[in-house]
Amino acid sequence: MLAHMSFFRGLMARPLHCLCLMACLSGVARADALPSPTGQVLLSVTGKVGVTNADNRADFDLAMLEQLPQHEFDTLTPWTTQVHHYRGVLLQDLLERLEVDDHEQIRAVALNQYHADIDMAVAGAYPLLLVTHRDGEALKIRDKGPIWILLPLSDYPEFNTKQHHEMMVWQLRTLDIR
Repeated sequence: MLAHMSFFRGLMARPLHCLCLMACLSGVARADALPSPTGQVLLSVTGKVGVTNADNRADFDLAMLEQLPQHEFDTLTPWTTQVHHYRGVLLQDLLERLEVDDHEQIRAVALNQYHADIDMAVAGAYPLLLVTHRDGEALKIRDKGPIWILLPLSDYPEFNTKQHHEMMVWQLRTLDIR
C-alpha cells in the first residue's frame, strides 16, 4: 500500500511542478513581449497601448520598426519634386503589434510639436505608412525623417487633399492613442 501511495504522489507532483514552471516562465517568454530598444528611440507610442516596454509606453528604435512587416510604394508628394520609393510599417500593423483595441483617435506629434489628430475610422480605411526609408536610405531629419506618415498619393489621387496632407506628419516622434 505504501508503494502505491508514493506512486500516486509522484503522479500528482509532476503536473503541479509543470504548471508551476509554466507559470514562472510565462512572464519571461511571452510571445507578445516587446523588447527594449538598443538604439536611439525614434518613436514612442503612448496612451491606450496594450504592450509596452517602458513606463506606460512602447518605444521603438529603427531596428525594431524594421522587424515589423514592411510595406512599400512609389509616390509623388506635394513636398517632393519627383516620384520616390518609400518603405516602412503600416500604422495598422504597428497598432496590432501593440494590441491597441479601444481607441477613437491618434495624435501624431512631430519633433517640433506640430500635431495632427487622425480619426481611427479614417486610419483603418487608408494605408497609412510610417515611412522610415526613401529610395533605400533611412530618412534623416532634414529629409522629413526619421519617420514620415505617408499615403500612396500617386495610386489614390483622392488622398491628395488638404485634409489628408495634414495627416502626413513628418519628423514623427510620438503617437498618442486616445
